[in-house]
Amino acid sequence: MEKIKAIIADDNNIIREILSDALSEDPDIEVVATAVNGKDAIEYIKQYNPDVVLLDLIMPVLDGIGVMEEIRSLDGYSERPFFVIISAAGKEDIVSQALQTGASYFFMKPFDESALVRRIKQLCASNTDMVRTEPVSFSGERVTGTDNQVSDILRKVGIPIKMVGYKYLKEAIMAAIEDPEALMSVTKNIYPQVASKFGTSAGNVERNIRYVIESAWSKMGGNEPDKEIAELIGDTSKKPTNSVFILSCSEWIKYHT
Repeated sequence: MEKIKAIIADDNNIIREILSDALSEDPDIEVVATAVNGKDAIEYIKQYNPDVVLLDLIMPVLDGIGVMEEIRSLDGYSERPFFVIISAAGKEDIVSQALQTGASYFFMKPFDESALVRRIKQLCASNTDMVRTEPVSFSGERVTGTDNQVSDILRKVGIPIKMVGYKYLKEAIMAAIEDPEALMSVTKNIYPQVASKFGTSAGNVERNIRYVIESAWSKMGGNEPDKEIAELIGDTSKKPTNSVFILSCSEWIKYHT
């Protein structure tokens, strides 16, 4: 089976890295090029003939709509590449315009990496173009109030989104909310559950969660914490253990939901 060839076009360096890392981790997908503006994206599409293009709407030189219009106007264009829009611009008229111009999917930033990879593989396995709009978050296919609350807490605490421990930690908190009894043993229950979802080991989950919590606390550097974070954690002068942090977040969210 040939690999799915993908091109990423986004002027944000961090987003390009996140997307590239997420796609490259899948053995069935190959990132053949990345572009920082619409003009380069068009040149790479012509050069590499990709199966799918991950495209931001707002880019220098030429925007995402312009890229799709130009590529779809080329002689010999059939159904590929599929265009998957990943954008922070989620107004109804913008989403509608993108889909009418030829986008197969529309993901809102922030997005769930695993859901994105699944959609790419579904698109490329299909015989006909699919038109869907999928507002997603980092952990869980559709954005929900709970998803947003967990993301907001981790952002305020300063958990680095780019680190792999972010998605492990978010999934662990979601698991604790859904099954409070699992907190009786984070090591035996939650870590293996998260590890199974992401295809890794429970030990790797534990280490990465511990690392991102340590990173967040080192950045605080003794500064006065956000009022909500102080309410969430209590004494912020000492770094909480993984279990304490997961428990505190899950209990705070259940109380405020």
